[in-house]
Amino acid sequence: METIAARYDAPATICQSYMTEFDIECPKCQRLALIIAGNPYFFNNAQLKCGYCGHSELSADLIRYKVSVRRNCDTCGKLISKVIPHSKAPVDAFAIACPTCSEVRIYKPRNELYTHPHNDPGAGLAPIFGVPLWLQGNIRGNLFWAYNRQHLHAIKEYVGAKLRERQTTTHTTMVEKLPQFIKEAKNREAILKLIEKLERK
Repeated sequence: METIAARYDAPATICQSYMTEFDIECPKCQRLALIIAGNPYFFNNAQLKCGYCGHSELSADLIRYKVSVRRNCDTCGKLISKVIPHSKAPVDAFAIACPTCSEVRIYKPRNELYTHPHNDPGAGLAPIFGVPLWLQGNIRGNLFWAYNRQHLHAIKEYVGAKLRERQTTTHTTMVEKLPQFIKEAKNREAILKLIEKLERK
């Protein structure tokens, strides 16, 4: 096992610092593939690429709109509500019949853009395309994962350090957001062994 510094003094980074690229399992061949996100806050231009089977996807193809109208009927005053949950394009207007008085009117809906599917990265999935992260494993019933090798290395430095000090008083850093089981000293050896295994993967 390689020697790691006793004191953790790496630069303070936030989770988004590691979210420009994701090492993932290709949804076609199950081998290592890559998601290039570019902007860690907006994944609208992300691309999935597999160097083994050539599979590729664009997040632009996953853009959807939740189209909704919720207002009172102009004729009888009763509530009118309609939702189109997964429209591939925004809708400018559509006709809705009031369920109470049957009066038909044209309404301008609200269009909420989102990327589908969008999964919780804490579940071991990339936060785009809904595919499993490549760097993940189990530690005593807990799921350990990292977005990419840079993220994995940062976690390794933190876990291996005997002395860990708060890095900043103004922001919550990536290491402060790590699950509790990663921070516990009793799991240090098991986590470092898993990390070394993932580094060889």
